[in-house]
Amino acid sequence: METIYTLFLLASLLSIVLYKKPLWAHRLGFALASLFSLYAAIFFFSHLGETLVWKLPGSFISAPTFRLDSLGMLFSFLISVVAFAVSLFSLDYARFYEKKANLAVFASLMNAFILSMLLVVASDGVFSFMLLWEVMTLISALLILINDGEGASKKAMIYLGIAQLGAFCLMVAFLVMASLAGSFEFSEFGRLDISEGASIALFLLLLVGLGSKAGMFPFHVWLPLAYGQCPSNASALMSGVMIKVALFAFIKFSLLLPLSSTFGYILLLFGGLSVLFGVLYAVVANDYKAAIAYSSCENVGIIFLGLGAAFYGIGENLPLVALLGFVAALFHILNHALFKSLLFMLSGNLYTATGSKEMDSLGGIHKKMPFTSILFLVAVLAIGALPPLNGFASEWVTYQAMLQGGVEEGIAPRLFFTFGIIALAVGGALAIMAFSKAYGALFLGLPRDEAIYEGIQEVSSVRLWPLAFLASLCVGLGIFMGEVVSLLSTMVASYIPTANAEDASTLSMPLVVLVMLLCAVVPFVLLYITKANHTPIRVTEPWACGFIYNKNMQIGSNAFTGDIRRALRFLLRYESESKMEGYFSRVTYKKKARDLFWDRLYEPVIDWVMEAADKIGIFQNGRTNLYAGYILVYLCLVLIFGYYHL
Repeated sequence: METIYTLFLLASLLSIVLYKKPLWAHRLGFALASLFSLYAAIFFFSHLGETLVWKLPGSFISAPTFRLDSLGMLFSFLISVVAFAVSLFSLDYARFYEKKANLAVFASLMNAFILSMLLVVASDGVFSFMLLWEVMTLISALLILINDGEGASKKAMIYLGIAQLGAFCLMVAFLVMASLAGSFEFSEFGRLDISEGASIALFLLLLVGLGSKAGMFPFHVWLPLAYGQCPSNASALMSGVMIKVALFAFIKFSLLLPLSSTFGYILLLFGGLSVLFGVLYAVVANDYKAAIAYSSCENVGIIFLGLGAAFYGIGENLPLVALLGFVAALFHILNHALFKSLLFMLSGNLYTATGSKEMDSLGGIHKKMPFTSILFLVAVLAIGALPPLNGFASEWVTYQAMLQGGVEEGIAPRLFFTFGIIALAVGGALAIMAFSKAYGALFLGLPRDEAIYEGIQEVSSVRLWPLAFLASLCVGLGIFMGEVVSLLSTMVASYIPTANAEDASTLSMPLVVLVMLLCAVVPFVLLYITKANHTPIRVTEPWACGFIYNKNMQIGSNAFTGDIRRALRFLLRYESESKMEGYFSRVTYKKKARDLFWDRLYEPVIDWVMEAADKIGIFQNGRTNLYAGYILVYLCLVLIFGYYHL
């Protein structure tokens, strides 16, 4: 595995060395990234179930060790598969940013980002993990700034601010766990023998520290800001796999604590809230990249529902519930990585072709970009959890876990699991609404802006092939869900000694497909047998109440979700804007949804910090003697504190 890490490091360094030849660096950097990612995916998949250890040679600070067990191998494989598709896609897509950034830097950062995620997953010590975690965060922030524009720095700082809050909580949890274990090496931690109260406190620290990076409610506010700003290939990596690195760490370190049913209840609560709020904001978003970003919060919530069932099952010694919960969570992690990275790269196709991210400015794109349209439809069906695609397969297992946990005796499990089931059902329905709106507004109907429409053309095959690869995986993981569930059941059985991997039942997806085809064919057969509807068809231009149908009559994204906005106006705050250029001109309306939690939670804190910073600014007066005095006072306070408390 050390060969893989070395190759990505060399690709990153080689790209930056060619700084003055950005086009060469772009081609070479992304070509090497795609080749190395493919090699890494094959390597990690072939070693699933094994444990590999590598120690960094020399005496680099703490001589870090890197260890991959079966769970780490699975996540490393996932990172490599998505990185392979993204790197191939970037060979053509990154040229769009030629005038905004040096492509050599872009290629170098992408290789370094892939490397940092792989190393975080393999890291086996507190120091190396936190160092690489911060490196990964910093590189992702720099990728946000590649697409430099209005508000880019502010969005990057919001992302970094939430990330640092999480890193602080994570560091505190690690230091406490290391103190209890007597070692800073994760392999020496073992199962910590601590009280339930201390265990819950550490669990909450891990949840905030890692959930904030994963986009869990209420830390989701950075998702539409960061993903909407950065290039779509970087968004695909960040949403597709970076948040999965956070979920991997959460699973890994939570399992070191004495698990109880309380852990499950906490995850079921936050998972359900993430599902509901994430999908609600995705429904009302008019920016298609923002809608895709908000749905990441929803899907992280689905994953937490599965993990909640798993932790509850372990805490209550219910092996079937624990097995189904773990399988559901890992299966949805795989699926979300595929269809979310696919959606973000497809959004890159749309933006480079149209120059707009507003759904109400587009329409009828299917005629100009048929291949992008078909691939987008596959991704929409997958994220909407419709059979026979992979989103349906993993949510089916999640429902099984929820139902198995909900039948247990007691008010608490029935209450929390019922809430999880309702959130999953409502979230699934609204996800279909959100992405059917997006697909209809973008690809169907008539073009709303003729100037944009005339300049649209399909992207090159260099972009389409990696997207087709991910789309085929979305179909394949759904069709062969039985094999995937069997593989994951065997993998997680080691965490649940009393579980039987064969207990995780699945659907026969080919049979589901056959039934769906029969349901589609039967009406036509009946019509043919009864000789119905055989009259000649009259073809004419579409019309509406006697008027010739035109683009202004079609339903826009705002009208599509108007009832939901009105019914939930106490949660879905939005701003309305109308514009009329002349008395006889058409009036245009725009509605922009505002995140309630940003307005009520984050913005007041930021305003207070800015005001406090202005007050503290009086100490920055440029006088060296005063600066020396500040340092002296600080050192005295540190010595006094250390004398009495350390």
